[in-house]
Amino acid sequence: MTDSKHHPSLEKLKLSVETFGWRCLSDTWAGYHTRYVFECGHGHRFERHATPLLYRAGKLPVCAECEDEAICERWLAKVAGQGGELVRGTFTGLLEYYRLRCAEGHEWETQGRKISEGSWCPSCAYEASARRNLLSDGLKRLRAAARAHGGRCLATAYTGARSYYPVECVKGHRWEAEGGEILRGTWCLRCARSASQTDANGLTRLKAAAQSHGGACLSTEYVGQAGKYRFRCREGHEWMVTGQQVLQGRWCRRCAADRRRLSIEEMRETAAERGGACLSDTYVGKEHKLTWQCHRGHIWQARAGSVRQGSWCPSCAILDRIRAKNNWKRSRYEGTGKLDE
Repeated sequence: MTDSKHHPSLEKLKLSVETFGWRCLSDTWAGYHTRYVFECGHGHRFERHATPLLYRAGKLPVCAECEDEAICERWLAKVAGQGGELVRGTFTGLLEYYRLRCAEGHEWETQGRKISEGSWCPSCAYEASARRNLLSDGLKRLRAAARAHGGRCLATAYTGARSYYPVECVKGHRWEAEGGEILRGTWCLRCARSASQTDANGLTRLKAAAQSHGGACLSTEYVGQAGKYRFRCREGHEWMVTGQQVLQGRWCRRCAADRRRLSIEEMRETAAERGGACLSDTYVGKEHKLTWQCHRGHIWQARAGSVRQGSWCPSCAILDRIRAKNNWKRSRYEGTGKLDE
């Protein structure tokens, strides 16, 4: 009978964990599904089953305490890198809530994982958004857009693209319009209705508008600006739209969507904002799966569209659902990637 203190499997286990920088402190072999005591290079002691250590697949196992310390160091470095500080207490895990102070003196409470995922001061974010909306040249651009139609913008202050502003057309009609619509070319509806009823050269104007975009108007009969006409763009896309929209500058929606298509660099920026990375080299479309990696090193595949809408690491989501009283499950999952043996 083999001596359990000198069992070949025990010797193999000891040699195996030495490659991780660990020591096996157990001196008897009790089977593959028994938990044995180990010590990492930093002196942390813990228990693990023999099987996943002897027949592991994938990355090297890590000491849970070492990983917690590394997460703590990265988290504190991320806070300091933003010019912020932890107002009270110490870091005790990504699932706990902390009170932070940014470089501008704003204080707020947030979950630790939010900082690791790239979130920061909500007050600063709001102020930055407000500054972007209140562009210094906003009123100047509104007035220029009105002048292009022979009219005037009567507003005295610019408060954002979604605000409404008083305007006047060349015929003296007055109304309020959303800033974004004015900048996109929308103008006096009363004049547009009048033109649709009296314009004898309506079809000629539609064809000229289409040609200005490098396309063509395929309809042969003019039925007013409110009527719909068939158009073709320079890329060969065909669609039906009202004449008024084309005369106001609207054109091929498919071409516009292509111009708005996201790039792989934007995918990488999205991942970086959450403390992770996009490992794919090319971006095909929002429904195409890309390879992602979170701040804990988990790797998975997901559609770009779902990530842009807020979805993130499924493994981290499992960890977030493990309650504090089941912390041994969390340690097991972090060490082996499994909740059950």
